[in-house]
Amino acid sequence: MSFIQIITLSVIQGITEFLPISSSGHLAILQVFWQLEEPPIAFDVILHFGTLGAILAVFYQEIKAILKNKNWKIIKLVIIGTIPVSVFGLLFKSTIENQFSSLKFIGFAFLITGLFLLLTKFIKTPNNELSLQAPGEPENMSEISWVDALIIGLAQTVALFPGISRSGMTIAAGLFRKLKPETAYEFSFLLAIAAILGAVILQIPNLTQQEQNNYFIYAFGALVAFLTGIISLKALPRILKQGKLFWFSPYLFILGLIILII
Repeated sequence: MSFIQIITLSVIQGITEFLPISSSGHLAILQVFWQLEEPPIAFDVILHFGTLGAILAVFYQEIKAILKNKNWKIIKLVIIGTIPVSVFGLLFKSTIENQFSSLKFIGFAFLITGLFLLLTKFIKTPNNELSLQAPGEPENMSEISWVDALIIGLAQTVALFPGISRSGMTIAAGLFRKLKPETAYEFSFLLAIAAILGAVILQIPNLTQQEQNNYFIYAFGALVAFLTGIISLKALPRILKQGKLFWFSPYLFILGLIILII
């Protein structure tokens, strides 16, 4: 990959990892457009380090509150929500990976994501104000039940496929369960920490197989993904506050149709 391609992929990863438009789908499209073989696994790991860092930076106070207060309820909910993606990812790893080379599948997946986002327009949420209080505080996360956590976890599992947005599906699932927007937003990204960290740990051995001269450019890519990830994480709450998650659906419908037609 060229320097321009690495930077472009890093920016796309940082923005689309958190906005509800699917980072995996966008990266797969670029891969086909540039006629690249599958990007090095090590590079994928480094980019996820960058986006994981963005989540930890934005949610530092929230995570600190959970650990300091030993809020076992939230920890248990995160574990429940993480179980489905862990099991499904291990059992159907090859099936999922095969879809990354199918633009037809990705096009349909974009349409599915767009449809779920559009449906959020018709949801009456308890409160559209995003206070973003620390999830370690009971009044902010007490409304989540283990059933809510499981359903949101199942939504995250579907997002293992390219073109299905993880943040879009998990936040939408939370809204469908009548959670407050701030609760759905925060729990979605608490789940993301576990999911991304698990994926990174599984791929760490591949980092040792890389040439040393790749590490600097990969690290720069991670920094770009980190910075752009923070921007998109900060932008999403403002969109949710206005109840406008469905704003992204026209983009996904257009992109999905273009892919299917071309």
